[in-house]
Amino acid sequence: MQIRSRSFIGALALVLTVSVGLAGCGSSSSSEDSAAKSTVADPAAPGPYGVGFRTIQIVDATRNRPLDVTVWYPIAPGTTGTPARYALLPSTYTDSKVAIADAPIVAEDKLPLAIYSHGSGGLNFISSFITEHLASEGFIVIAANHTGNTAIDNFVNAMVSQDQNDMNRPADISAEIDGMLARNADANDAFHNKIDADRIGLFGHSYGGYTALATVGGHTTPLGTTVVDKRIKAVVGLAPYTTRLTPAELAAVDVPTMMLVGTKDITTPANTNAEVAYESISGRPSVLVEMTDAAHQSFTDVCAYLDEIEKLPDAPKAVVDVIRKQATEGCGDEFMPFARDIEVTNTMTTAFLLQYVAGKSGYDYYWTTWPKSQTDLTVQAKLQ
Repeated sequence: MQIRSRSFIGALALVLTVSVGLAGCGSSSSSEDSAAKSTVADPAAPGPYGVGFRTIQIVDATRNRPLDVTVWYPIAPGTTGTPARYALLPSTYTDSKVAIADAPIVAEDKLPLAIYSHGSGGLNFISSFITEHLASEGFIVIAANHTGNTAIDNFVNAMVSQDQNDMNRPADISAEIDGMLARNADANDAFHNKIDADRIGLFGHSYGGYTALATVGGHTTPLGTTVVDKRIKAVVGLAPYTTRLTPAELAAVDVPTMMLVGTKDITTPANTNAEVAYESISGRPSVLVEMTDAAHQSFTDVCAYLDEIEKLPDAPKAVVDVIRKQATEGCGDEFMPFARDIEVTNTMTTAFLLQYVAGKSGYDYYWTTWPKSQTDLTVQAKLQ
């Protein structure tokens, strides 16, 4: 049995708060905005590259901790081959309509690196719409399964304590960077000389949002204190879980930071998570994007899975039950349409990482000017 689906990508602190506009599921330009068009390519549109995909293992020898890692990367446009497969269970999977398994990477050297961190009880490919999209824009994108905190661990009752996960997750990010840079230095590796160690970004969903912030700002638990990784240039949190972090730990987040949240999120409500973090984070810019009627799973592929699961009467009941339960937090007529979730998430995340990790200019348009024409978004930004 298999699931086949379309894969889814001033002198003082100046606070800019704008309400934004949408007609139907697409954006609508206002006359006020018409004189201030973007000078860069639409970050929600597919990038100039095809997308390759492969799985690797990175071992953190200091913790004796192997990590199963997925990698999306730019390939020559038009490359054909076997589609990437994202396995929920060995016999239950989605086949990507975008990514090609084990395709050769593009000839260009020194590409930016972006690391994705999944939510609690998630999997490393759970937001493939954005990980694939960033690869099409020229990023090498990696995502580890955080062992002890994945969907599989949940099924087999192998979840570890939250304090342990608080420690494991930031250390996993640093181990991923170390592992990829080791491959970068290995003349026999497919990623030899492909990664720019000075252009590394980090983004994550839910507990992955905690992971991103704690990796940059640090966090003390009863088991110890996480080690801050100074190699990360910018972070993005999607429905981030931040209540584990103190105001002082949040203030230590001193890199450009963006958070995207849904107004209907009941798992990590904005008022107790992202909005609190926004008040403390010292990095500039600090951007908070509120998506009207989006919810917790608006930033994952769960809605796409829900569309397919109904066609599969022989799908394992445990998988169906989990998908249907998760879908109650973002899928349905009462929520922001999934196509719009993808558009907004890809637009804002891609623009932010292109500007502050890849080093391209002009993408600040998407959190300073573009929101004025989007009625379903509210954006706050501390620019200096």
